[in-house]
Amino acid sequence: MNQQSKEDLVKDFMKKVKKALPDWLKDKKEHKDVLTELEEHIWQKATEISETGQPTEQSVRKAIVQMGTPKSIAKEYKRRGEPKVYITKEMWPLYTRVLGIVFAVIIILNLVGMIASILTEVVSLEQLIDGFVTGIQMGLLASFVIISIIFVVLSMEGYFPEDFKSKKEQKLRKLELEKAAEAGTPVSEVLAKPLKPFIKPIGEVIAASIGLIFGVLLLFQPFPTFMFIPDFLVVLRFAGLLLIIEGILDVSRGIIGNRKPETHQVLHVFIIIIKFLWIPLFLYLMFNPAIFPYFSEPWVHVGIPVEFYDEYQLGFVALIVIVCLTTIEDFYKIFKLQKYKV
Repeated sequence: MNQQSKEDLVKDFMKKVKKALPDWLKDKKEHKDVLTELEEHIWQKATEISETGQPTEQSVRKAIVQMGTPKSIAKEYKRRGEPKVYITKEMWPLYTRVLGIVFAVIIILNLVGMIASILTEVVSLEQLIDGFVTGIQMGLLASFVIISIIFVVLSMEGYFPEDFKSKKEQKLRKLELEKAAEAGTPVSEVLAKPLKPFIKPIGEVIAASIGLIFGVLLLFQPFPTFMFIPDFLVVLRFAGLLLIIEGILDVSRGIIGNRKPETHQVLHVFIIIIKFLWIPLFLYLMFNPAIFPYFSEPWVHVGIPVEFYDEYQLGFVALIVIVCLTTIEDFYKIFKLQKYKV
């Protein structure tokens, strides 16, 4: 066999190996070094096997067989991460973060849809609740299945979170780690990233204290009760109670400071529950404009005039949207704190 034919054998094998290699290796252009090293090894092995001291057709074929199949070679580069329930340990934090963000968006979209249906009154209350529950169930299930399949495939291909970053970002991350090592800054074991303070304790305590003061005022109501309808005073007390509970939780976070990320995650869960309790409160006020303070003349309560109902309800829709957005922020903080577990 001539030299060209032997080279064709090797090139054909190398094409099959290149096709089987994982995409993360190709994206980094590192596959070229792998293929070059493998080709050199084939020719070296073929020379060793040959009785003439020069590669022959038979020795080249034997050398290729000894290298293994293209799939078996590629498999070694796919065994990159540490397995954890079909998704590698390295990809798990990113997986849970994506799930959390998508779940939060689905819940918020269903809440917005429910509010829109309430305002337009196109369905009954029973249909509204059934649609809301079904929408969340189907949305969460579908997103969980799709995202899980994607991350299982990425894990099987040997992807790491840093493979989705550019070379410039990876270089900056390396510099951050070097500076952190010099300064003695703790590094997250989850994402191998220097840990910056995730909370400003003094600012958190001050903001929470202001909320507590307003909560106490609303709960004990040191103002003339004859100005308000009793139902509205009950709503104020409930709002005050929510402000006090949320303030206590935020003060606790400020006192803990940048320690115990697990405790912060638990506190955020309770804060999310409290924020969701604001929604039925706002909905009640939205559909009971007669109890809201509005005076035709001093000290005479008449409720919101009919001509202002649209603006009045839109105001509460805006408040509900704000609650939903801040709830998404709390979900984000919970998943962000994963990387602070060192």
